[in-house]
Amino acid sequence: MNIFVRVKAAGKRRDMLEKQPRNIPDAADTPEKLIECLVRENVRAYNAKTIDAPLFRYLSLQELEDGEHTGKIGFGDRKNERDADEEKAVQNALQCFADGIYRVLVNETEALPGMPFNLKEDDTVTFIRLVMLAGRLF
Repeated sequence: MNIFVRVKAAGKRRDMLEKQPRNIPDAADTPEKLIECLVRENVRAYNAKTIDAPLFRYLSLQELEDGEHTGKIGFGDRKNERDADEEKAVQNALQCFADGIYRVLVNETEALPGMPFNLKEDDTVTFIRLVMLAGRLF
């Protein structure tokens, strides 16, 4: 099933990122199953990235424009030689969801932990990361 995913951090000046199409299994009928599916996909994509860019790597004009449009310009490589642990990433994401660190909206309706939902083709799932407030004395 094809859905669209957006991510937003509350309190950030930048508007929501544009919708990113994702293909998920039909079995993702709870927020936890959807989160697990998306986290596994992202970890696999991260682990597939090259570790170091070539010595004379440069960005094309198209890559610069694409990065400017999405709000991040980078080479797309990674510096850490160790692969991310898929199971730890899934458990961390599920714990953060249960703790209320981020919210999940399906179209305009909030999906609560453990609450089943019925995703349909071309639905939009929005993840909103909440910002923790902290004080500081100088």
